[in-house]
Amino acid sequence: MKKLRQFWKFLSRRFVLFLLYFVLPILIGWFMYAVFSASLPRDLPIGLVDLDNTSASADVRFNINASPTMYIKHEYGSIMEAKADLASAKIYALAVIPYNFQRDITLGKGAHLAFYYNAQFVLVGKALNSAFAQIIGTLNAKQSVAQNLIKDQDLNLALSKAMPIFSQIIPLYNASNNYAQFLLTLLLPCMLQILGALAMIQLLKGVPHSFRSLFARYIGNTIVFVWWGICMLLLLKNLGFEVRGSFGLLVVGLGVLMLGINGVVVFLQSILLDIKKTIGVVAVYTAPSLAFAGVTYPQNSMNLLALAWSKFLPISSFMELYIQQANYGGSLSGALQILAQMSFFLLFFVLGSLIYSKRRAR
Repeated sequence: MKKLRQFWKFLSRRFVLFLLYFVLPILIGWFMYAVFSASLPRDLPIGLVDLDNTSASADVRFNINASPTMYIKHEYGSIMEAKADLASAKIYALAVIPYNFQRDITLGKGAHLAFYYNAQFVLVGKALNSAFAQIIGTLNAKQSVAQNLIKDQDLNLALSKAMPIFSQIIPLYNASNNYAQFLLTLLLPCMLQILGALAMIQLLKGVPHSFRSLFARYIGNTIVFVWWGICMLLLLKNLGFEVRGSFGLLVVGLGVLMLGINGVVVFLQSILLDIKKTIGVVAVYTAPSLAFAGVTYPQNSMNLLALAWSKFLPISSFMELYIQQANYGGSLSGALQILAQMSFFLLFFVLGSLIYSKRRAR
C-alpha cells in the first residue's frame, strides 16, 4: 500500500503521465471500438442516374435499395450533376443505367450497367464493389431463369441452365467478414505500443541516477501497459473474436512487445538526451505501424525497404504471434520462435543502460 501511495503521489505531479496511464487507453480504445462497432459497412449512400426509366431499370433500383450495404440517396439527371457529390463524399458511388437498357436485355444484345466509386476509400470501395457485383449476378440469374422457363417450362431445369455451376466458398477465419475483427485486433495493439513509448519518454525526463532507477521505470511502465494489454485481449475475446490458441502465450507476447518498445525508447533517449527529439524520432518510428505490421498489407508483397522497416517494429512480430495463436491455434514451438525474434528488441535496453552508465561515469 505504501508503494501504491508513492506511485499515486508521483502520478499526481505528472499530469501527462496520468493521462497516458489511465485516460487515453480507455478513451482511444472506446473511440476505436465505437467506429467499428457496426462490424460491417451498411446503408452507404450512393447516387443513381436512370436514363432508361423502364421496368428493367426499376428492377435495378429495387435491388440496389434491397442491398444491406447501400441505398440510393439521390437520383441525378446526368453524370455531371453527380460529379460534385461524388467528389465531396456526399455519395460514395454512382450507378448509371444507360438508354435502351431494357431493349438491349430483351434483344439479348448485352446490356451494360456502369458503377463509379472512389477506390481511395478502400474498405468502403471494396464493400460497394462486392455488393454491386452481387446485384448484377442476381439480375443476370433472374433474366436467364425467365428466358429458360419460357423454353423448358420447368423451373428446376431453368435454374440449372441459368446457373450450371454453384460455388461453395467457405471462409476459414472471420467468416462474417467483420471489419471490427480485422481492424481492432491491429489498432488496439498499435495504440498500446505508441502510448507505452510516450509514457516511457515521460519517465525519462529526469536522467536516471542509477541502473536501479532506470530499471524500475522500465519495468513499471511495462507492467502498466501489459495490464492494459490483458484488458484488450479480454475485450476482444468477449466480443466473440477467435482465440483458438493459448491466451497465456499472448500475454507473454504482450510483455515482450512492451519491453521491446520501452527498450528502444531508453536507447534513443540515452543517445539524444532531448525529450523533444526523442518524441520526434519515436513518432517517425512507430507511426507507420498500422501499414507495416503485415495485416492491412501483406509482408510478402512489400519491397525490401518496407519489409526491413516492418521487421524492425516489435508490433509486426506480435501481430504474427496473435494471428498464429488467435486464428490458427498455432503450436508452442512456432510461438516460441516468434517470441525469440521479438527478444532481439530487449537488447536496446541493455545498450541504453550501458550508455547511461558511461554518461554517469564521466
